[in-house]
Amino acid sequence: MKLKLAAICATAFVLTACSQQEEPTPVFITPEYDKYGTPSCPAGYDLATTEAGQTVCNPVTQ
Repeated sequence: MKLKLAAICATAFVLTACSQQEEPTPVFITPEYDKYGTPSCPAGYDLATTEAGQTVCNPVTQ
C-alpha cells in the first residue's frame, strides 16, 4: 500500500512540475524626472515606452 501511495505521489509531483507555466509579467517602475522634464532611471533599468505610450523604467536583462 505504501508503495502505491509513493508512486501516485511521485507521478503527481512530476506532472505538476511539467505543467505549463504562465509567462511572467514584467515589473516596471516610474522614472524620475529632472526640472526640465527629462526622464531617468536608476542603475539596472533602461528607459522604455509601453504599448500604451507610458514612459517606464524596464529592468535590464543579462
